[in-house]
Amino acid sequence: MRFKNFFSEKLEKTPLLDFTQYGKVLLFGGFFILVLGCQSESKKTVTKTDDLVKAPIQRLLDLEEGNQPREIKVSFSSLPKSRILNFNKPNNEKRAMLPMLRDEQGNPILDQDSNPLFLGEGGVSQFKKYTSDDGLALDGVNSALVDSRGHIWFGTNGGGATRFDGLDFYTYTENQGLASNIVRSMLEDSKGNIWFGTVGRGISKFDGKTFENFGYDQIGDDVIYSIVEDRDGNIWFGSSGIGVIRYDGENFTTLDQSDGLAGDVVISMAKDSDGNLWFGTNGDGLSRFDGSTFKTFTTQDGLPNDRIRAIYADADGFLWIGTLGGGISKYDGKAFQNFNKADGLAGNVVRSIISDKNEQIWIATETGVSRFDGKRFISYTTEQGLASNSVLDLAKDSHGNLWFCTDGGGVSRLDGLAFTSFTNQQGLAGNLVLSGLQDREGNHWFGTAGWGVSKYDGKSFTTLSSDQGLSGDVIHAILEDENNRIWLGTGGDGVSIIEADVVTIFDSQSGLPSDEILCLTQDRNGAIWMGTYDGVVRWKDETLTHYTTDQGIIGNEVLDIIEDQTGAIWFGAVDGGITRFDGEKFINFSMDQGLIDNAVLRLTEDELGNIWIGTGHGVSVLFVEDIKTLSESPDHLPNFLSIDTEQGLPDNVILQITDLPGPTISLGTNQGLAIFDFDPDADNPLQNLSIFNSETGYPVKDLTDGENALLLDRDGILWAGTGSVKNGLVRFDLSQNESNQSQPKLLLKQVRLNEEIIPWQSLQNAEKVSPELLATDQLITIKRRLNPSEESNLSRRFKGVSFESVDGFFPIPQKLVLPYRHNQINIEYGTDELSKPDLIEYQYRLNGYESEWGPVLRRTSATFGNIQEGSYKFEVRARIKGPIEDQSGEWTEPISFSFTVLPPWYRSWWAYTIYTILFLSLIYPLHLYQRNRVLKAEREKAKERELAHAREIEKAYKDLESAHENLKSTQSQLIQAEKMASLGELTAGIAHEIQNPLNFVKNFSEVSHELVEEMYEEIESGDFEEARNIAKDVKENMDRIATHSMRADAIVKAMLQHSKASMGTKEPVDINMVADESIRLSYHGIRAKEKDFKGEYYKELSEKLPQPEVIRQEISRILINMCNNSFYAAQEKAKQSKDPDFIPKVKISTHKVKKGIEIKISDNGTGIPQDIIGKIFQPFFTTKPTGLGTGLGLSLSYDTIKSYQGDISVESQTGENSSTTFTIFLPVKPKKTT
Repeated sequence: MRFKNFFSEKLEKTPLLDFTQYGKVLLFGGFFILVLGCQSESKKTVTKTDDLVKAPIQRLLDLEEGNQPREIKVSFSSLPKSRILNFNKPNNEKRAMLPMLRDEQGNPILDQDSNPLFLGEGGVSQFKKYTSDDGLALDGVNSALVDSRGHIWFGTNGGGATRFDGLDFYTYTENQGLASNIVRSMLEDSKGNIWFGTVGRGISKFDGKTFENFGYDQIGDDVIYSIVEDRDGNIWFGSSGIGVIRYDGENFTTLDQSDGLAGDVVISMAKDSDGNLWFGTNGDGLSRFDGSTFKTFTTQDGLPNDRIRAIYADADGFLWIGTLGGGISKYDGKAFQNFNKADGLAGNVVRSIISDKNEQIWIATETGVSRFDGKRFISYTTEQGLASNSVLDLAKDSHGNLWFCTDGGGVSRLDGLAFTSFTNQQGLAGNLVLSGLQDREGNHWFGTAGWGVSKYDGKSFTTLSSDQGLSGDVIHAILEDENNRIWLGTGGDGVSIIEADVVTIFDSQSGLPSDEILCLTQDRNGAIWMGTYDGVVRWKDETLTHYTTDQGIIGNEVLDIIEDQTGAIWFGAVDGGITRFDGEKFINFSMDQGLIDNAVLRLTEDELGNIWIGTGHGVSVLFVEDIKTLSESPDHLPNFLSIDTEQGLPDNVILQITDLPGPTISLGTNQGLAIFDFDPDADNPLQNLSIFNSETGYPVKDLTDGENALLLDRDGILWAGTGSVKNGLVRFDLSQNESNQSQPKLLLKQVRLNEEIIPWQSLQNAEKVSPELLATDQLITIKRRLNPSEESNLSRRFKGVSFESVDGFFPIPQKLVLPYRHNQINIEYGTDELSKPDLIEYQYRLNGYESEWGPVLRRTSATFGNIQEGSYKFEVRARIKGPIEDQSGEWTEPISFSFTVLPPWYRSWWAYTIYTILFLSLIYPLHLYQRNRVLKAEREKAKERELAHAREIEKAYKDLESAHENLKSTQSQLIQAEKMASLGELTAGIAHEIQNPLNFVKNFSEVSHELVEEMYEEIESGDFEEARNIAKDVKENMDRIATHSMRADAIVKAMLQHSKASMGTKEPVDINMVADESIRLSYHGIRAKEKDFKGEYYKELSEKLPQPEVIRQEISRILINMCNNSFYAAQEKAKQSKDPDFIPKVKISTHKVKKGIEIKISDNGTGIPQDIIGKIFQPFFTTKPTGLGTGLGLSLSYDTIKSYQGDISVESQTGENSSTTFTIFLPVKPKKTT
């Protein structure tokens, strides 16, 4: 039980006696939450043995005289006994009998031993009610049918037929084509058609698309009471006056009394395992038809009544016959065995019969339902939660749940017999139960939070409170001592001890140190132990001994006390941990010794001797081996196994712990019960874990926090005091607990386009769709008929949508083809799980869009928008949700739905054909024009070039020298920021690149100068032929000078482009060119720095590489930085390598990938260790020696690439074959087409 207030009162140490009884409970709960909150602040997770410390030990002999335990003499005989329990005094006894089966006069019906027959299990069973408020057509429901898809149909008394899929209700009426809104009977035939027997309009057959009706003119009657299908596929109908009607698929044939039928009014029908048909008449008995002849049974043959209302053939070959006023009869083929209300049947007017999944027989009557377990009848009425006592029909769904159709109360579903709730409506003293006990006589005692204690003898609740002499009404703990006395530990009023009709009061006035009694236990030596807010009290041999933290226990607020197999006593304190006491010394354990939390709420010893410690943050297990070792070696550090929500618990606040038979443990938490088989050697020690709470469909949520509020009695029944006044005390019959092991059945329910519900038949070709089908489809899908204008508008809006056919029952278009403008699709799906649809999990994927299964969801629809053209296959699968992933059910086989999305007109094949023709017709004339223009311009430039070459040689030389000086100046500027750091490293390489063309220019200039001098001499000598040859040589030298000048100019421009401050403008960039420049500059840079560098570099640049829109300077800096790193790593390995043939190698490559390009820089260097590979993109992280790197290069590169919506990653391995590859992804926008 959780309470929210009274924090400050506890902190101010307000005396508990100043509060009312209920206020004391609130105080305890409020302080409990406060303690848990404080513990949460200080909680730590201990995972290493090195973190633990030895447990503190305090020996009583070592205590100073002032700290020795306080002892006082108290004899039981001296305690006050002034309050006498008088069970015979009027108004002094509060006794309430459980609901009983009664006759028409209201007298209890007795069994053979003269004991009253009680209804159900005494309390409220787990019925779920559905009415018209939930979506049912009407609350008067005549019949039910579970179809082959797992959905349930309800035939109502004027509202039509309603189908329920576990989440939604769908109603079919005369508007949708049903013959009549009064549906008396239903059947699904072997072909999947649903047949409806109506009152006043005959028969309807529904194939999932349209209704086909057969009225009086076709069948000769208009009231159909029952329907059955024989082994040959013929459909039989029970009529209101013409006998039975047989339909063979084409014709209707009538069989009546003249053919041997017992009577012409046939109310009920059934087919037995031999294929015989049985017909129940209204006053003429029972007929059996073997395919050729009838045999009649009446009261003269042993039937209790000739008015037959229900017939059922069970799995064991017995025939059950329900009558109007005579009860029920069981026929074994030879004789009838009759049962009626005197035998425990709920009523003698029987309407329906069915068997559950355990083959127990259920009988619907006008005054409730009865279950026959083979020996006796157990009946259920509205007092047990049934919607109405007048039950007209029964059905069993595909997962074994029973459904009850009532007259005016709607529908009830019974979710098993395991859980029953008791509240003050059944006689419980109060709805908040704090503690429990089963005494030696088998009586149950339940202590409440302010209403005293209830004694339950299986027949009635007897309430004892302060009105009957108890000291208080808040009962935290209950104990039966070795003298059969009942001890009640109260919240603020000491202990009340009940012996026969006398109550003895033991409180602070008699010597108790505290009147707040939180727990009680008696050890093997007969000593009574009491846990209080002020330590622990031991009472033995008229001596009361008081232990507190002063004597060595870990905390004074002791919520639980147990005795282990060795005889040691354990205390659980909410303000400290646990204490072991062997009579001589205290050993304390807390989080410092490995306990999961210090706020200890509950202690339990299992059948193996392990001790379970429930805390505010999970449960710890202390194994029996450690417990035995502690008795011999007190300083032993035990090994605690801790369990919490990580292993599947529904909540970490462990309020109750109960040891069940075998290795099974039950934990009560703030979020319900967890029951599991304990296997400490398994990866998860919680095997076969089951969670019982409101989320999983059970009437349990938070448990209360008194002693034994989760009680296992000797009959294997688990009793749970809940924190809900609605559910009160819950009885859990473990033998009746049956988890759903069957897989759910998947089905597709609906397909929508652009979030719009589509009446798909309205989009069909008019020649393929009959007016009846069109009307029915619209009425079922959108609940009304479309007018001609709306139909025309619908066809126009969804023009181009095509499909081959539409499924029945669920409007799923097959082979759907969608125009591109309708490329948003929503697909709804579900299962046959009607009772707990929230426990079904789904996974789906859309093949053609994604190949992997998506996340696990509970959502029952999937929406896909802006789907590109192509063929797609939607797949979905389902499973039953488990408490944890590895304990969930198996996935079902997926079901699928395929569809195709057409491309937009501008991406169609004919559009691309037009684009190609237009492109070719425009590009060829443009090519001719450009070619002629270029040729003309080149001829004019050639004339000027010959004259300008000589002048340009000297100017180029000066420009190159100036550029060289500018380069040095630029280098100094670039070093000022980390983004320009790479340029400083490349100065030598760039100088090397420029020096080569400069040398060529200088050399060819000097040679040309000498040749000109020679040419003058030849001219003066008259040797013009030789002069012309020299002039030719001069011209060739001039061409070479021009070539190397252009090369130097390009290097300078590239360098200036690299060093130029970024203007933030993105433009398409030739990445191949940048990559080529970057690796060459980096290569020459390291050669200049490392004179003995003998490395190699390689390029693998993809042709026709798309150009991403980036800032060229930033990409250039990034590639140079990475190439520098690669050359550095490769050279470092060369220095470390013992292999003289090792050659440092760096490779840069480019590739086109989906939606972009990739740049890879690889080296055969030292590699990056795996433990630091995740840190290399962090700012200031570097693997280079101090002074050789700032650690910002890769960090800035990473941020820059991410700003382009790109990515950068690294793969590396160390060792003999070490290598590293950096991969850069840059997105490329698709080219726009017009």
